[in-house]
Amino acid sequence: MKLPSRGLRALLAGVLSAALILTTPMALAAGMPYEDVAEGAWYEDAVEYCWSHEIMDGVSSTSFAPSELMTRGVLAEALYRLAGEPVVTLEGKDYDSGSQNAEEEETPAQYPFSDVDPDHPYADAILWAYQEGIIGGYDDGTFGPDTPITREQIAAIFWQAQGKKLSQAAAPFTDLKQVSRWAINAVEWVWYVGLMSGKEDGSFHYAGYTTRAEGAAILRTYDRLFISIPDPDPDTSPIAPNTYDNSAFVSNGRYLTYRGDASSFIGVDVSSHQKQIDWAQVAASGVDFAMIRAGYRGYYNPTLNKDAYFDYNIQQALDNGLEVGVYFFSQAVTVEEAQEEAYLLLEWIKDYDITYPVVFDWESVNDEDSRTKDTDGETVTKCALAFCKIIEDAGYLPMTYGSPSKVYADGIQLEYLQDYPFWLAHYTKDWEPTSFRYHYDMWQYSSTGSVPGIEGNVDLDLCLTDFSQWNR
Repeated sequence: MKLPSRGLRALLAGVLSAALILTTPMALAAGMPYEDVAEGAWYEDAVEYCWSHEIMDGVSSTSFAPSELMTRGVLAEALYRLAGEPVVTLEGKDYDSGSQNAEEEETPAQYPFSDVDPDHPYADAILWAYQEGIIGGYDDGTFGPDTPITREQIAAIFWQAQGKKLSQAAAPFTDLKQVSRWAINAVEWVWYVGLMSGKEDGSFHYAGYTTRAEGAAILRTYDRLFISIPDPDPDTSPIAPNTYDNSAFVSNGRYLTYRGDASSFIGVDVSSHQKQIDWAQVAASGVDFAMIRAGYRGYYNPTLNKDAYFDYNIQQALDNGLEVGVYFFSQAVTVEEAQEEAYLLLEWIKDYDITYPVVFDWESVNDEDSRTKDTDGETVTKCALAFCKIIEDAGYLPMTYGSPSKVYADGIQLEYLQDYPFWLAHYTKDWEPTSFRYHYDMWQYSSTGSVPGIEGNVDLDLCLTDFSQWNR
């Protein structure tokens, strides 16, 4: 393994020194004026982001009103600001200047909505959103700038703002069939790109309203996903690009393979969710390797748990000749917790012949009461580095895991993690090549695979790097 880059060494030095404790969580920007945004509230960072980036204002100079409902006018204004506040015109009239073209008669231009005139505080934003096809009005000729907005309406607005792209995977929401027909594609898309998630009960809650705090969180994610994608730190090397030949990804009828200038190994990743697995059948079906969940941390409390089927799965996979790697489903929110997970994982795997990577699989759970809600990317990256360093020092090959949204928006910062292989999670329609723009070593391309010996759906993986000798 090559030595860490200068930027990585600098970050490691700051992370892995002394007690290796993350002591500086993201703080409010100096001078944020809102007295009703409590320190430590789940929405604190999102509100600070929208305030400091001038995306969304409070309801007054000292109040953000996080529990009040998001309105159509506020969302239009936020999107207009994210677009750079372009000048808008209507029938030759420039609403910024009030001027008209010389050849036109001196008659006021008619605004498209009866309840919004040029003097409305959101007039330019609403007109822009209407002209861009992002937000329309109602059948009665009104816009409803003060009308609360539902979750399916928000999904549709962001979907339209991004050109009505289609999701490449079906959303798992229990109430998807109840979503309005005009919003189904939008709801699936916002889930697919990581812009909006569902509720704890498995629903999208399509008809529910959105609070201003929730709206701020969505706007922050949208900005990070599509508007303000940050450049890597100048002290780090540019992230290696995805150079795979898309035409070389081929299905053999059951699994995806790669016929280009790279390795190609067929794999599955499993946990107790798959219950009892017949590993002899799995091996006979053509599977080369298995990534097995060793354990996980609780969503709402910090308890560490060993996967109920870990010992059975790993021993049976090894007995049937498969290459084996392991992953830990992390909910770490401090470096200390990530270290705790790594040390416990090493204890669990010490008696097994691990031949594939040992993976830091950090997953956010965005329920209001979850421990990881709104954990920032810097924290995730520091946790990943701390975990990987311990695994590497123990003689194993560490790996990190993440989806495009986790990398592009608010998750793992790959520029600091390039000394370790990366496992990409991206489910594409009909197993089409992923659009992920950075290099990956392993690709989890489906969550609905069918494998002999495994009951129900299972994740399918394609490994493009030969790891078989790394941990031997």
